[in-house]
Amino acid sequence: MDSTDNRAIMTIDLKRSRFRIHKSTLNKMGKPQYIQFLVNPEEMFIAVLGSDRPLAGGTANRVKLIQMPSHSNHSIEFYSNTLLCALVNMIGTLDFQYSYRMSGEVDV
Repeated sequence: MDSTDNRAIMTIDLKRSRFRIHKSTLNKMGKPQYIQFLVNPEEMFIAVLGSDRPLAGGTANRVKLIQMPSHSNHSIEFYSNTLLCALVNMIGTLDFQYSYRMSGEVDV
């Protein structure tokens, strides 16, 4: 991976009601202490916002990268039935028996 690689990977696991963000993605985001999921239903767009503290009026999720060894390629998991149901309603064609891998870019 070169220094200009800004690819981001996230998995949405509908069967287990979780979002899995790859550790490399969090590292590219600057190892944030908190993340917030942002959804734009009109554009069918999802974003992950990283911050060092919870944002006022938002639903921030604590990131616990400390638990994992630095050489680990594991992911961080977040659970939210509410967000998953909103995504399924927005997209309309997702099956709860499957996981969906999403790719995008880290905006630096």
